[in-house]
Amino acid sequence: MSHIQRIPETDLEAFIHIVANAYPGIELASDEKRQTFLQRLIDIQQNTEDTQLYGLYRNDKLVGGMRLFDFMMTLFETPTLVGGVGLVAVDLLHKKEKVAKEMIEFFLQHYRERGACLTALYPFRLNFYKQMGFGYGPKMNQYRLPPSQLPRGPGKVHVDFLSKDDQQHMLECYNRYTRATHGMMERATKVFDVLFEAPENTMIGYRKEGTIQGYLIFSANTGRNFTLNEIEVKELVYETRDVLMELMTFLHSQADQFQTIVFHTLDEDFHYLPTIPANDSHNIMPHAYHETNTSGVGLMYRVINTASLFHVLQNHQFGPQTCTLKLTIDDPFLPENQGSLVIHFNAGKPSLTDQADHEVAIHMSISAFSSLIMGVVSFKRLYEYGQATVSDHQYLHTVNALFVTDQKPVCMTRF
Repeated sequence: MSHIQRIPETDLEAFIHIVANAYPGIELASDEKRQTFLQRLIDIQQNTEDTQLYGLYRNDKLVGGMRLFDFMMTLFETPTLVGGVGLVAVDLLHKKEKVAKEMIEFFLQHYRERGACLTALYPFRLNFYKQMGFGYGPKMNQYRLPPSQLPRGPGKVHVDFLSKDDQQHMLECYNRYTRATHGMMERATKVFDVLFEAPENTMIGYRKEGTIQGYLIFSANTGRNFTLNEIEVKELVYETRDVLMELMTFLHSQADQFQTIVFHTLDEDFHYLPTIPANDSHNIMPHAYHETNTSGVGLMYRVINTASLFHVLQNHQFGPQTCTLKLTIDDPFLPENQGSLVIHFNAGKPSLTDQADHEVAIHMSISAFSSLIMGVVSFKRLYEYGQATVSDHQYLHTVNALFVTDQKPVCMTRF
């Protein structure tokens, strides 16, 4: 019989042993690194309210653990609690014994009981979490561009280096951006503590009338010899077009020293920013398509309470349509969330109704619905790919228009 609880301080060394084997890349082989990691975990358990470590025990032995996060995420225009999970690790001797499955079940129930309607994670294995109902978020795109291809605006008079003295102003800028951006998660001061403590990070900001309205966090990397250098942009936040143009002008001006600027962005239209979007691979795809970027799937979302979700979004504008929709969700991993709802959309504003009558019915898995409701994929695409059904094909456009959004979710939070 398993039970899950917060990991007491006396079991943290055992958890570190499990983590070291599960994630060799963390490099916890030396006593010094293990001790540093231990102090970090003790601090998490003793001094943080928004993140905690939980372990799964069998016969009073720790056989797996995970870290849970309380996030406040902007869901379209509404702040809402979202549960996050990371550092999921299982003892090597207990693999294939459903330890991870039981921990994820606990994770989903934990946040459902706390009133959250959504959860999120970065997957170690995509198929494992998709089977548990998580849906794909937007793709991350890596662009490698010469500085000279970036926009050169009228100047960069508001751009300067930022120091730790500017940390609070950077946090305020980030959280303003978060409140205005679907998918973004609020941060606390300690996140910027970590960013400033990393010696490789350089901070550049746009300051006007005493307010930081945007910033760049980047590192400078050297290639195979000391004359080949690149800038890797780790974070780019801007509140206005003018801010973006001055930050791009700063990067444009580095062409004499750096051959490449590396961006990681969720913006699927980013190739319109540079004058020539082709990257440095020189790859050509048939018939004459120049490679602009590489991309990958990462962050996944999962709805854990569909009824609660529509309550949170009661003031959200789901397109201009007026109709009554029956939504049926398959969710065998979380049976409490499985079943049908009837939603009345009045000029796009949703409300749940007890009436059985409806104009159109749609049916899909919770994985597909999670991606749909976050605005990652359209209903039309899910229908075409055989991942959703509609009772009346004449309503396909109406249903598609209800869930279409002009902004896919953006997330800069690593966990």
